[in-house]
Amino acid sequence: MLENQDFNELVSILENEMKTTLIFLEILHEEREILTQGQINDLDKVVADKAKIIDELEAINEQRSQYLLSHGYHKNKAGMRQWLDEQPFGIKLHELWDQLIILAKQAKQENQTNGRAISLQLQYNQRSYLALQSAAGNISLYGPKGQVLI
Repeated sequence: MLENQDFNELVSILENEMKTTLIFLEILHEEREILTQGQINDLDKVVADKAKIIDELEAINEQRSQYLLSHGYHKNKAGMRQWLDEQPFGIKLHELWDQLIILAKQAKQENQTNGRAISLQLQYNQRSYLALQSAAGNISLYGPKGQVLI
């Protein structure tokens, strides 16, 4: 059974993780807007913000993992769920955790969507580059082993 201070420590970790995940989702939405509007020059700042918030999320995840380990639980979702199930006053934590899982799934989906948009943009840029090279008579094609075909 946890003391109140111990309980509040995990509540604080989860609340911080929730707040940071919401910021991450905002950054992902901003990234999507930039990609859909073709404002690729604005992408650098968003990518830097995204990297910073990912570092913060990793640090928070490590805090939560260490908390669970220090209380004898696995540091994964199953360990968190087991810990929550064993706490008589863990309703607030259950709600926070469930909301956090939902937000994490949304962030994963949004990040995958953005990744596909970036991939499509890259393919478009590569095709454009090849078309320009062809128009200029500077065609260099590569074979399956990376050798230059002339």
